[in-house]
Amino acid sequence: MLSPLKLAFRSLARTPGFTAIAVLTLALGIGLNTAMFSVLNGLLLRPLSFHKPEQLFRLNHTRPQELYGDFSAANFLDLDASSVADLAAFRFWAFTLTEPNQPADVPIAVRVTPNYFSVLGMRMHLGRDFLPGEASSGKDGVIVISYRYWQTHFNSDRNIIGRSVRLDGAPVEIVGVLPAADDTVRLLAAVGIYRPLVLSDAEKTNRTDPSTGIIGRYRDGVTPAQAAVQFQTLGQRLAADHPAENNGRGLVAYSLQSTALTGYGRTMTFMLLGLSGFVLLIACGNLANLLLARALSRAREFSIRAALGASRSHLITPLAIECLLLAALGGLAAMFVSAWTTDWLSTHFGSVEYPADFSADARVLVFTVGVSVATALLFGVGPAWWTSKVDVNNSLKSSNRGTTGSRGQNRYRQLLIVTQFALALILLSGAGFFIRGVSQLLGARAGWDPAPVISGVLNLASAKYNAAEPIIAFHTDLRQRLLALPGVANAAVSFEQPLYNSPATRNYLVQGREPPLKGQELGAFTNAVSASYFDTVGTHLLRGRLVDETDQLKSRPVVVINDSMARALFPAGDAIGHSLGLAGQDDPYWAEIVGIVEDTRSMRVSPSPIHFQVYKPFTQEAWQYVTITVRASNPVQAPLLLEPIRKIVASLDPDQPVMRLMTIPDQVHRNMNVWETINQLLILFAGLGLLLSALGIYGVITRLMMQRTGEIGIRMALGAQLGDIMRLVLGGGVRLALLGTAVGLLGALALGHILNQEMPGFGGTSTGPISIAALMLLSVALGATYIPARRATRIDPATALRAE
Repeated sequence: MLSPLKLAFRSLARTPGFTAIAVLTLALGIGLNTAMFSVLNGLLLRPLSFHKPEQLFRLNHTRPQELYGDFSAANFLDLDASSVADLAAFRFWAFTLTEPNQPADVPIAVRVTPNYFSVLGMRMHLGRDFLPGEASSGKDGVIVISYRYWQTHFNSDRNIIGRSVRLDGAPVEIVGVLPAADDTVRLLAAVGIYRPLVLSDAEKTNRTDPSTGIIGRYRDGVTPAQAAVQFQTLGQRLAADHPAENNGRGLVAYSLQSTALTGYGRTMTFMLLGLSGFVLLIACGNLANLLLARALSRAREFSIRAALGASRSHLITPLAIECLLLAALGGLAAMFVSAWTTDWLSTHFGSVEYPADFSADARVLVFTVGVSVATALLFGVGPAWWTSKVDVNNSLKSSNRGTTGSRGQNRYRQLLIVTQFALALILLSGAGFFIRGVSQLLGARAGWDPAPVISGVLNLASAKYNAAEPIIAFHTDLRQRLLALPGVANAAVSFEQPLYNSPATRNYLVQGREPPLKGQELGAFTNAVSASYFDTVGTHLLRGRLVDETDQLKSRPVVVINDSMARALFPAGDAIGHSLGLAGQDDPYWAEIVGIVEDTRSMRVSPSPIHFQVYKPFTQEAWQYVTITVRASNPVQAPLLLEPIRKIVASLDPDQPVMRLMTIPDQVHRNMNVWETINQLLILFAGLGLLLSALGIYGVITRLMMQRTGEIGIRMALGAQLGDIMRLVLGGGVRLALLGTAVGLLGALALGHILNQEMPGFGGTSTGPISIAALMLLSVALGATYIPARRATRIDPATALRAE
């Protein structure tokens, strides 16, 4: 084997240009595929770090149109699955952590049942987890912190256990630090603080707030199929006992591993992996064409060897070894491409503080080796096959230039070019769909003016602000101080800003009308807003009046609704003066409609089916967790107001931090970071596919032109004009490009349909992105074919004929 290996090295060394191009092409193709697989591996395939992760599951409260769903607290308390599994619950919460002489902090926090960590099988790095008795009011003054939060906020203090900090103004004790291998960040988020879940009497009977997630661990010897029977029974019992809230719903357990990547994340990850495979296939087509052209140029060599008695295996072996060597070199170089790409993706898919873990492991290494070998087969089988079928007599009779190849070989090369262009069109169309989708998301903020607006989030500590009066007093004072700041045009407080849908979705009744059937109530996003909110965000009043200073806690309840809701409920245009009430309540809490404003649209990948919006005075429903919104006098002034806003909040309450305080454009950029990163990846894929396709058709046409030099010389000697030669060479390349584009249209339409199903707004039946992609592809093909066609017109007939 040593001699063929040496021959292969020498053969590749004699053609350094070809070898460099082949290795670079493979490095890019294999490297991008490895990087995308590393993302899939880091998000989904890498086993969770918990004890016996195969026994863990996430329990979902499902219905036909919703495969994933959480539970109300009351429904969780009614679940008794002890015969098949241990269940634990969690709820996201907002806490403000303060320490003496330290800035207040609001980490991501979760309230959990005391058995949460034991169900996951987690052992503390320091201290202990929660005790059963700590899930009761007055005894829940303990917290467990994550390893990363211990490092970043407490400087890895090993004496942290027993230390007291203030959470929402009340003292709590740190009793545990989680281990470094904590995969909850893959399942939930970068959680910093855990506190025992204590349910109030109202929460224990509430079945309409699905904010409680459930995880579980199958008991030893229990299979998922056996547990599924028990969960089906429990789901039927919930539906029978409480049909109003649970009718049509069931209980479904998904393995915890599979829930690490769901929804859009799963769709996009698999799509990126598939499209990166298209780049590799285009690269393989290029290399196959190059190898075939190289083999044809060595046809006389192979013919002589065959004439001297070389068997088919002797002819194929050198080419096979060369292919494996190229694949091995490309695979090694691909690891560097993959490492650079995953480093870039880890910060863009995660954050600087919590980068995503896309590091290589055994699975990634096996994938790279497998892809490298498969690539060698893809681009090596065709040339090896045609080499083994060499016609000794014809090859020995041909000139030293080589041969243009048989009809079958030419068709093979043309098929590769057509395939390359088809795949390139799909890549370009995919990039086009995403460019259009991201553009639509960024432009979907209709009904308000975000340019000079600043927003931040406040979470008032429950110990200090435990009633409506102190909450309203705090925000009234805050708003007045903000309005007094130089450069501030307006300021307001609300549940949420128009960039997102309101956190409260409620069902409404119209006073004086027959109540709708259960499940057919009128749903609307509900936002509580202060006076001057609409002027602050730039939403226009259409009829009536806005929420103002006269709307107080004990005033007559009023609401403002959006135009779509007014048109749907009151087509005659008489919405003002009617009253809305909450459906499903003993007291509907009727509120008079006093104004109608224009619709606002939030930035969502999937458009919400809810188009109605209700605004009520913040003074009539004060929350502790709110958004403050400030409109600067001009966009230049907006960034200069961030620090003064922080100082004003600190002057009102030194323990009160402002979260996510930034200008709206900056917030949009941060929230769109992942989608913009995906967009950049797709543009990279499309660019590489376009470049490789152009190089492929350029190489094939150039090789054919060189091998047909004699024929072109004869044509010119017989009177062929330059235009005839140009059309001869140019026409062949353009025909291949047109055929490849036509085939690729089917794939592009299929991709658009899939995207439209999974992510409305990013796909669709619009031919705009596909048409632009096709024009780009054909333009590049025309340019790549024009260069060898132009060279063909400069051939000297006498020189060409002498060479023959």
